[in-house]
Amino acid sequence: MRRWRLLALSVMMFASFSTYSVRASHVPYLEEWGIYELDLSSGQVKIIYSWFERIETLRVDEAGERFAFTVRMGGDEYEKQEICVLGVDGGGFSRLTDNTQWDLYPAWSPDGSEIAYLSWRNETLDIWVMNSDGGGQRLLYDSGYHDADIHWIGDTVAFTRNSQIWVMNSDGSDARRLTDPPRAGEWGDAVLPFGDYDPRISPDGSRVVYERMVDDSSPHGNYDLITVNMDGTGETRLTDNGWTQGLASWSGDGERLVYLVSAVGSEGRYDIYIIYKDGTDMKDLTSTLFPPGFLAHSPVFSADDASIYFIGQWWDWKMLDTALTIDVSADQVSSGETVMVTGELKLGVHEAEIRLTYTRPDGTEYTRDIFTEEGMYSDSIQPEYHGDWTVKASWMGDPGHHGSSSETRSFTVAEQPQGEGRGIPGFPAAAVIAGVALYLPQRDFFVPCNTEIEFLPTTRYCSQIIR
Repeated sequence: MRRWRLLALSVMMFASFSTYSVRASHVPYLEEWGIYELDLSSGQVKIIYSWFERIETLRVDEAGERFAFTVRMGGDEYEKQEICVLGVDGGGFSRLTDNTQWDLYPAWSPDGSEIAYLSWRNETLDIWVMNSDGGGQRLLYDSGYHDADIHWIGDTVAFTRNSQIWVMNSDGSDARRLTDPPRAGEWGDAVLPFGDYDPRISPDGSRVVYERMVDDSSPHGNYDLITVNMDGTGETRLTDNGWTQGLASWSGDGERLVYLVSAVGSEGRYDIYIIYKDGTDMKDLTSTLFPPGFLAHSPVFSADDASIYFIGQWWDWKMLDTALTIDVSADQVSSGETVMVTGELKLGVHEAEIRLTYTRPDGTEYTRDIFTEEGMYSDSIQPEYHGDWTVKASWMGDPGHHGSSSETRSFTVAEQPQGEGRGIPGFPAAAVIAGVALYLPQRDFFVPCNTEIEFLPTTRYCSQIIR
């Protein structure tokens, strides 16, 4: 489903979840799929990992150090889906499964040493477990039906079976039904039957949150969020709007839930919402933050609750063309005066590395690499060589953008009139220094950068001059 909205040029800054202020932001555009981080204090979005094939089911270990997720490897068929891990800093990628079965929905053990997951290796989807390095794969539980939607806290594993929420011990024993929703398993006009799905156990192990399909008037299914005690009592409805919403995850302190709203009626959304555990203070975090065509999936809190990690998808992704502009602050300057070079990488690519190539009057080149901010870049030099200079900008591109080059801009560096403190006319100051040095007494001599050189007719600072 595609979300069509006007592009908002401002985002929400979340000093608290009930206080909003506006800040400019940028969502990096690289591959079609990626793992992103939304900083809740600044509203800034950064990309941690990018991939050209589908990424699903993002989970963070209890220590907050590693992701587990699934990636389609080499095709869009279910059997191409494999379980991978990655550090939250974007390093340490590792593929854990490599087979022709459908492997999906990873869930960390409390100590991070194991990962439970679903695999279709027999007649049904069953719950398997493996070591966090991919070794020791073994069947944990087979109900005889399709099992789904695993979550693991403490010694308890929650899962979906027969459109109901079930829990069991982490060794696969004592499976017991937790919910019995109306019309569970009955097919209507939606893509799933009526029932309860996607359980997540609270950090203290006392409650479970899940979504219940309450209506099939939308083909996506209309769901509400519900929590329940671990003994099946105290069922509490958190939402009562019937949107297509779910995949809720608890904050580390157990006070809030982050979840996905993928549709409201027939309108596709894929936005991240947050709500308190009692159903109060529901907030839309991203509908004015994300540009059109950027869809959020599988949001989870960071270990310190300061950020939300999520899977991002660029709908209708393709390589985009870019254009580089360039301008100089003056057509003519005197030797040693500052020349500002500015421009824009159009499409607003953030932190793109731009190479500026300066050509001196004698034809030699000098290059500088600088980075854009919201697509803009700037540089300054103090050229010493007299004559005609040129400068040109270029960018190599990235996985989502074609590279581009700017036009060539020129400027002239004129000699300063004699007596204005820049040395002998027609000669760069370095030549003057070299000449004077020939007549200095023969002893060790060192002039550090940014130190005034008092024996010359003028004073200069070496860090400021580009030759």
